[in-house]
Amino acid sequence: MRCPDCNHNQRYRDGTRCGKCSYQFVFRKKSDGLSDHALRQIIRRLSDNGQYAFTLTQLTLELCRYWQRSATQILVSGLIFVAIISGFVGFFFGSWSIALLLGIILVIFSVWKTQQQRISLPLSKARKLLDRYQQSHPITALADGRAFAQQTVTATPQDLQYAPERILVVERDDLVDMLVRNRFHATHKTVIVSRSGYPQAAFAACRHFLKHHPAIPVQLLHDASLQGFNLKAQLAADTNWPLARQSLVDLGLSQEAIKNTARLPWLPAGRRANGRLSTDYASMLRTGHRMPIDFIGPKPLLNLLGAAVLAGLLALPTPGSGSDSGDGGGSGGDDFG
Repeated sequence: MRCPDCNHNQRYRDGTRCGKCSYQFVFRKKSDGLSDHALRQIIRRLSDNGQYAFTLTQLTLELCRYWQRSATQILVSGLIFVAIISGFVGFFFGSWSIALLLGIILVIFSVWKTQQQRISLPLSKARKLLDRYQQSHPITALADGRAFAQQTVTATPQDLQYAPERILVVERDDLVDMLVRNRFHATHKTVIVSRSGYPQAAFAACRHFLKHHPAIPVQLLHDASLQGFNLKAQLAADTNWPLARQSLVDLGLSQEAIKNTARLPWLPAGRRANGRLSTDYASMLRTGHRMPIDFIGPKPLLNLLGAAVLAGLLALPTPGSGSDSGDGGGSGGDDFG
């Protein structure tokens, strides 16, 4: 085990606390498929060395990318093993035809197994491991939708440090935290609030702006899902939101944005279920899956969203553009898209 704090290498039988700096190890790679050091590197890459906050969705999908890369490495090792076994059978039993047949069967099985692992998203496993880790080592960069829960409704529009040019309504509370903690609201002079009215102070400010400035643009941001596609109609009909249907601009994700794209990550409704990579968006929508707006890391997402609030539409990154990884630099063909 490699300590993420001091880089000290320690054997598992020597204990789960680092003998050099007393760091408490949480994982055992042999059984968990993840080490403390690997998770620390994933968090560091996703946050760009602590510069960006991220959502749980972004972190769990980054863990799935890590396991996908591991599956590819295992496949290469497996093919080498198959070649050795086939050679052994052919040399010692003198039957190269049987050895060839055995090799073909093992290769087909190995490739099929790896492909299944590459399109499956073990989200339930990722969440359980992260829950365990946070009990000992809270992840400070994690935006969980509770950062402003204790904020009292005393803020007025005059308390803001910027003159808002628009209101951005997002589908989930954790997206509010991620955007605000990354200063998107100040950079783009945008009041950010969730569909549920979180944070309450920002929601009160929104109502004030809409009452006195009804022409202020109101933009919507949501996942690609049946519920997300209906967000505009829901808000227009909600008496708690003084919005007119014609004043709402739906940035997406729209059905058009996810058509004719490479495989995208689809998440199920339940926390205990796993997701999958798929190009069949219609089937995924029918079965209640959603394609999360935060399927890419915070840095590329902020760049895309910054362009979207000006253009009025969010466009997905093209495959191979380098925008699908945590730090915007890409990490090869094992990433989504």
